[in-house]
Amino acid sequence: MSLALRHGSTRTGWIAAIVVVIATIAIVVLAIPRGRDVQDAPPHLAGEVWGAESAGQRVIAYLTREERSTSTASSEETPSHIDPYSRIVLAVRRVPDGSLLHSLPLGDFATNDDAHVPRIIGIAGDVVWLWRGELEARRLSDLTVVASARTIAGRGAESESDPLPTEMSAYRIASNPVTLIARGKDARFYAIDAATSAVTPFDPSTLPPTGSTRAEDWFNDVVPPGRPRGIFQPSDVLQRSFLTSTGKWYSLLSESERAGVSRWPGGHDRPSGEVARSLYRADYKLDDRKQPEIDPGRLTQIGTARLIQAGFLVRGPAAVWDVPDPSSSLVLAKSELGSATPWEVVRLARDGTVVWRTSTGMSKLSGLLDLGSHIAFLGTVADRRHVVWIDQQSGARHLFEP
Repeated sequence: MSLALRHGSTRTGWIAAIVVVIATIAIVVLAIPRGRDVQDAPPHLAGEVWGAESAGQRVIAYLTREERSTSTASSEETPSHIDPYSRIVLAVRRVPDGSLLHSLPLGDFATNDDAHVPRIIGIAGDVVWLWRGELEARRLSDLTVVASARTIAGRGAESESDPLPTEMSAYRIASNPVTLIARGKDARFYAIDAATSAVTPFDPSTLPPTGSTRAEDWFNDVVPPGRPRGIFQPSDVLQRSFLTSTGKWYSLLSESERAGVSRWPGGHDRPSGEVARSLYRADYKLDDRKQPEIDPGRLTQIGTARLIQAGFLVRGPAAVWDVPDPSSSLVLAKSELGSATPWEVVRLARDGTVVWRTSTGMSKLSGLLDLGSHIAFLGTVADRRHVVWIDQQSGARHLFEP
């Protein structure tokens, strides 16, 4: 046998041995139980969707929650084990195109540990205040931290002299001026400035009064700017009639409601019932009690629109959602009766003309959000929470699902 042949046989033997070793190692590695990290459910909206203005543009800010779990494969010595957890992300999205501007993971949390899951307290200017077991403020324009519990007023978070509360429920965003306020551990009230981290005394008597005679109680009913108004039933954000500064009374009435109109109609009564309504108008004057008075006999139907379960959308306290050019009001209605029928927004002009009509795509609404030139609704589609915003001028719609 030649020397070359013997060398070739040796090389072949070594190669075969190496292949056997690699295969053996692979089998051993595959046999070792290993952990897996999988998505159990895709991200969904967690908590409220907030409206704000950042860098001169309208935005929405919100949290998403993704359900995941880690698992260890079982073996004869080690049983399988599954640990579910939630991944929380803070996001900012532009209106009206819906493009994602910023997104920031806030961490992973045990599914049953809701006490430490981040939540949004509210938005003050270009700052979103978060609760992550303690205070944290981030700039909407880039989501960088601008203040935290450890930097506010230069005090340590564990300082015994720090009067700031250690519970999220003790914080509110006031509207006038827009600022974060807190009911301190000493029962005093404080304003917190994110830009300077300063904590200064706050007078609760400057808050909008509520039913209580104690100004301290008004804190509990503070409505933060940018938070959606809750809709438990559609009438929560609707009214049936309104007055104009030109002496006109407009109302959406069914035939039976029309027959029951009195000389002193309710100013801000809420619509109810599975009925179709049409637009009516009458002149009004103020009586000796400064109450609007009409002549029911001169009540006139305006236009031919027939709107099912309709009511005027309310934009502010006792103020319907008006749109100029042409002078119109936004109306919430359905195309037909039925619990599964989606709600529609109708722009109804003062002459009874339907300027546009756009479906929300949702039969169950949970919130209304004022986005300036757009009106937004929160609701469910196929058991998932969605946000839809509609241009008040054109009726153009954008549907957002995280």
